[in-house]
Amino acid sequence: MKMNELKLVYFSPTGTTRKVIMEISANINLKSVSYDLTVHKEKKPSLKFKSNDLVLFGIPVYAGRVPATFLEYFENLSGQGTPAALVATYGCREYGDALLELKNEAENRGFKVIGAAAFPTEHSIVRSIGLGRPNKQDLKGIADFGMQLNRRVRSEISFDQFNIAIPGNMPYRKAGAAQLTPKVDVTACTMCGSCAKSCPTGAIDAKDPKKTNKKKCISCQKCLRICKQKARYVSGTKMKLLTGKLNKACQSDKKADIFL
Repeated sequence: MKMNELKLVYFSPTGTTRKVIMEISANINLKSVSYDLTVHKEKKPSLKFKSNDLVLFGIPVYAGRVPATFLEYFENLSGQGTPAALVATYGCREYGDALLELKNEAENRGFKVIGAAAFPTEHSIVRSIGLGRPNKQDLKGIADFGMQLNRRVRSEISFDQFNIAIPGNMPYRKAGAAQLTPKVDVTACTMCGSCAKSCPTGAIDAKDPKKTNKKKCISCQKCLRICKQKARYVSGTKMKLLTGKLNKACQSDKKADIFL
């Protein structure tokens, strides 16, 4: 099939999912256009894709599910039998039902899933788990997934016959609540507002960035990564308990799962 463009649609608060998506796209011989859905928007953009576009969806896994924030944007996306590949990144525990959920959401909105992958990466909160991943070896596998997708879209006349089987539960496991809302070191905060501008859910008060709406916070860690003053942090008893729990449940040497 003669393809039009590669559309990159992703949610990536810490930048890890974006890094994976970009490595995949670098190995697909199509002009790419990016749609970063990480930045909070009151009015969700409406995106319609052509039947000869290739859409690459990328999300981090939150408690075995697709982030609810991403699903809010997904409601305004539509395809026309548009081929799509799915990517889930997760912090070396399990990706649970996230990839299956993403597949179902995509198909319900007119996309035809032709490939999917789950890549273990550095944990967004307890960064010692999977530290430095994706590493060089991971990136080779990620690039190979891109090359396989490239061969697929170049060689197929139609994608109607594809039915990619992805593991998961129906109904999905219950989505967990955000576990840790970052705190603010008021002596270090310069009120620059970078955290408020970058928060995917608008949980940080733009007029007073020292205030965070705990109900809106999804513990994505975006504000920690962007704060140059290192004024935002996660610590205390909850963090210690979570670290102990995850150290037992996660495996830093997890391998990628590819579905083609």
